[in-house]
Amino acid sequence: MVPRRSVLTLLVVLLAFAVSGCGGARGASRGGEGSAAGRRPAPTLPRGAQSLSFDATALYRQMGMLARGMPFPLLGRVAAFTSPSPDTTHVVIAVSLPAVALTFARQSDTRFRAGYTVTVELSQNGQVVTRREVEQEVLVGTYRETTRGDESIFHQEVLDVSPGSYALAVTVRDESSQRTVEERASVRIPRLGPGGIGTPVPVLEATARTSTDSLPALVIAPAGTAVIGRDSMIPVYMEAYDPPGSVAPLRLLIRNESGRVLWTDTLTLPARRGLTSGIVDIPVSRIGIGVGQISLTRDGARDTVSSYVFVSFGAGLPVATYDDMLFYLRYYATPARITALREALPEQRPAAWSAFVKVTDPEPRTAVHEELSAYFERLVRANQRFSDEAGVGWQSDRGRVFIVLGEPDQLIEPQLNDMSRNRQQVWIYQAMNLQLTFFDQTGTGRWRLTQSSEVRFETEFRRRLK
Repeated sequence: MVPRRSVLTLLVVLLAFAVSGCGGARGASRGGEGSAAGRRPAPTLPRGAQSLSFDATALYRQMGMLARGMPFPLLGRVAAFTSPSPDTTHVVIAVSLPAVALTFARQSDTRFRAGYTVTVELSQNGQVVTRREVEQEVLVGTYRETTRGDESIFHQEVLDVSPGSYALAVTVRDESSQRTVEERASVRIPRLGPGGIGTPVPVLEATARTSTDSLPALVIAPAGTAVIGRDSMIPVYMEAYDPPGSVAPLRLLIRNESGRVLWTDTLTLPARRGLTSGIVDIPVSRIGIGVGQISLTRDGARDTVSSYVFVSFGAGLPVATYDDMLFYLRYYATPARITALREALPEQRPAAWSAFVKVTDPEPRTAVHEELSAYFERLVRANQRFSDEAGVGWQSDRGRVFIVLGEPDQLIEPQLNDMSRNRQQVWIYQAMNLQLTFFDQTGTGRWRLTQSSEVRFETEFRRRLK
């Protein structure tokens, strides 16, 4: 069991933590994380890019992380830290998955077991440079823990590799079902000598290194996610390297998803024999809401490293960019409320969102916005049920009716002439005294509201928004 930091509520079942040393290698992350390249602003997703599943997989990948969605979810980060040898770098490869992804078997009245294998491989020009395969088992005390869908099982590998560009492959195989998930990425491994900076990473736990002769003692939190209104800080582990007796101050910058600087600070971390290291608790209020880019640099230096953290909109709500969240709310809130959120400056967004939650939450005494959570559950179900309608399921006519009004009390498909391709569906909502008719004129499964039903639905929709 991994202890939780009180400032960041991350639910953990257990940690599978493995360390290996493989000569001749050096690690870094994909994109901007852990690389020696100059800062780049966080990429902006096209509107609705996550709308196939609302699981944030596309967002995580845009931020340079390893990510795979259902049916076998996986999240991963890659971080680089200096090693005792100037020719190698410690590469920490951290992955997490939900317990529900594995197949558990009852061991006794009080224990359930699942086994899995993690394989990490780095290649150059099609040739494997280093490969590590580890078998692990998970033991939990209740059946409920086996069904958890949050980030709950953690695994790490530490490899030593030489500077350069690599192809990374991470594979996880469930022992019982033999189901396998594989995620690949291109990583660039920097040379971390004096003046260099290690990858800043969100952590569950960490002990600051006092010497480069030791391995990094940290447990990375791949999701790196806090919840607005619940969590106050995100702990981030940081390292920098200087010649003994010469310590250059570190400069911390927090940017939002569009690259705008929200906060800067000069860090004072303990320095020991050329190694500056420590945990910095980043205030969630400084990150704002949505995607936050944490960058480290030194005054006058070109070397900048960065990684991403995420501030979600609430428990049970999807991790998303701010603009995407407003797009998702189109069937929930009035245009005026969405406009007020959109016009809020980046530093004002947490307060604007809190005000929105307060005015729309019918049960403010509970920790969860039940109505908003139920709304997003219907979004997901609409995507699953209506995804074959020549577009995104939740934006189809049947999808938006389902999201706004829920499941109909009765669904009728009138029997028409066998030669007719104009199929119909009638959804009946008895409590509203409402009957809506959809038609499939082409016979291709693209159901549209009839004109009169569109008017009736819009009337009910506007009434509910008020």
